[in-house]
Amino acid sequence: MQSQLGNPGDVTIRFSDDPSRMNWLRPDHPYAAVSTPSGIESTVHMLRDGDTIVTTVQLGNATSKTITTAVGDIGITLPLEDRYYDETGDDYSIEHHCNAHLFCGGACSWVLALRMSGKAPHLGLVFTEGAIADYSTSRDFVKYSNDRGCFVLHPEAMEFAPGQTRTISWTIFPCASRKDFFVQAATRSRFIDAQWNTTVTFPGKSVTLTIRPSFKLSATDSVTVNGIPASANSDGTYTFTYTPNEADVHTHDVYRDRVGERIFTIQVGDRTLRTRLFVSAPIDELLARRTRFIAHNQQYRGTDQHLKGAYLPYDNEDGRQYYYAGDDKGNVINDYNAGRERVGMGLLIAAYLRALDRGVISDGSGDDLSDIFRAFRGDEPTASLRDELADSLRDYRAFVEREIVDTTTGEVFNDAPRDNSYRRLYNAPWFATLYVELYRLSGDVEDLRIACRIIRWFYEQGSFRFYPIELPVLALCDELNAAGEVALRDEMRDLFVRHARELASLGLHYPKHEVNYEQSIVAPATSVILQTAALTGDRELLRAGFEQLHVLDQFNGCQPDAYLHEVAIRHWDGFWFGKLKEYGDTFPHYWSGLTGNLFDLAAKLLSSSKFADDDAAGAALTEVRGDNDTEFDGVTAVEDTVSDERDATVTAYRSRAIASHRALLQMFFPEGTASCAYVFPFSVNGERTHVADPMANDQDWALYFMVRHMLEAEQSAK
Repeated sequence: MQSQLGNPGDVTIRFSDDPSRMNWLRPDHPYAAVSTPSGIESTVHMLRDGDTIVTTVQLGNATSKTITTAVGDIGITLPLEDRYYDETGDDYSIEHHCNAHLFCGGACSWVLALRMSGKAPHLGLVFTEGAIADYSTSRDFVKYSNDRGCFVLHPEAMEFAPGQTRTISWTIFPCASRKDFFVQAATRSRFIDAQWNTTVTFPGKSVTLTIRPSFKLSATDSVTVNGIPASANSDGTYTFTYTPNEADVHTHDVYRDRVGERIFTIQVGDRTLRTRLFVSAPIDELLARRTRFIAHNQQYRGTDQHLKGAYLPYDNEDGRQYYYAGDDKGNVINDYNAGRERVGMGLLIAAYLRALDRGVISDGSGDDLSDIFRAFRGDEPTASLRDELADSLRDYRAFVEREIVDTTTGEVFNDAPRDNSYRRLYNAPWFATLYVELYRLSGDVEDLRIACRIIRWFYEQGSFRFYPIELPVLALCDELNAAGEVALRDEMRDLFVRHARELASLGLHYPKHEVNYEQSIVAPATSVILQTAALTGDRELLRAGFEQLHVLDQFNGCQPDAYLHEVAIRHWDGFWFGKLKEYGDTFPHYWSGLTGNLFDLAAKLLSSSKFADDDAAGAALTEVRGDNDTEFDGVTAVEDTVSDERDATVTAYRSRAIASHRALLQMFFPEGTASCAYVFPFSVNGERTHVADPMANDQDWALYFMVRHMLEAEQSAK
């Protein structure tokens, strides 16, 4: 695509008060290049006024016949610097790149690009004319997971009479925070700010939408949601309440092809905005059906003795298990094997069994229809769900100890049969976590000792500067302490402290892992440091952990859309773990829940008596907020009702943790099936996406996080 404003790199956007002099546009794609169907002509103009930049695209029908365009027919490039590499090679800096959050919701669409380091100024973009329906990405596949791509914005479907022109225009400006972005958006356009109190809900659970128009309504104007009048409030806002109909919970939207999705169109005068909710099956029912589906359909019971008992990926299109680990010529395929992330299914079932035993979760409905059909045929009654899952977990444990974990040395293998031809450090903490969960279920202290051997082996591989996902610092040490295993507790604590201090010493200079930079590099840094701060009371680690949390926060979206709200940016998982092999933004993806876990941990730390006797937590907050006069992101929603800043932050973090975890429910379907990733853009490199990948693979970590949180909440309440 060619831009009338110049070649790639000709247009730059730098803000005058930015000490880093970041160019917000990547130099390898043109800015505001327009693609149209034949017969539609375009002109592009850009006007700068200091740091404010107005770009206008005029589209016109140059034919003698009417032309109608569908979403996707017209594209406008927006090459924001959201990638994990640049032309400097090893000098890649998070000071010069951003996490771009796009909201394509009609006339009041917007973009908020947050500098990866979290330091202001950030970039705001708000549309002032025209309406945007969706976006695509154009990626460099040579860069694999490190290139999110150039964004291509798609206007809504339009009709052009002969000679008719239409305008798409937007304003770009610097902003100091999420809150400042919305304040400026309201002054720079006829803006509608619409926020749900939750974007994921359940049958019979009411949700409330708050609508804040930035402009005065005329006497004849009204505010409606899907044609229904919203209620006016004295402060100039409007509210709309929606209660899902229990008799019609799971809809099938033909255009979006999503179960449980609800789209709401807000009309304020002549301005419109579209927002989206997701109605999930009740959590007890969802967990029962999902765990039973795993036990019935994803546990291997075939003739391969090495795979017996393994939990495997499942192809929902073909209705069968899928296993592929490469060939005998050294071509290793890791993400469909029997080890690695698939342990999430074992973690879910172990935690779910414990939740059933403690009464935290009811049995749900399980597989009622199958049970009814069996009874009708006169078959023997089926075992209870708990018994089925216990048997399944027993078989899985046998597989793990035969093929994946050497319980004597602690070595963790990449795949069956005890295959470590591809060595991967991520695997060890996950299986250590599994043995902590098995201990919590059985009470057998040998499980804790196995977990310790795995952790010891992990560090023997030189892992003190590695960024492990879900390292069980607190879980393992707390259980060792409760079991009276003092020597092992002290040994593990010393290893964790050394690791945390190493990561803290690296600060925001992240080494490359499987991806050069990503949310699940910053999340492990935050997790290891903050968990160790909680374990030891170390104030310096607390400060270092909150610095990491602030960087992690920049990945999370704040759009009024169930796919995007409190969902972290990830854009490669569908390719590596899915059937469709599609790159592109995966909104949501289960590792997004890592951020929710850490929001919850932050709330616990800030309300902990361990840090109440000095100002360490307050100092951490001050460092995160910086010297500017903006409010800490996430606090603003509750600051008006809670006077104490720390209490406000705790409340906000807890709320955001819940939202982060709930968003992941969109990956699970009422019949018990699941998807490993939802590829969100309209298209990627011209191929239509916006689809749930048909492969169920590693997504059950999401439900494990939710069940674990329920169990922790139940324990804390005692």
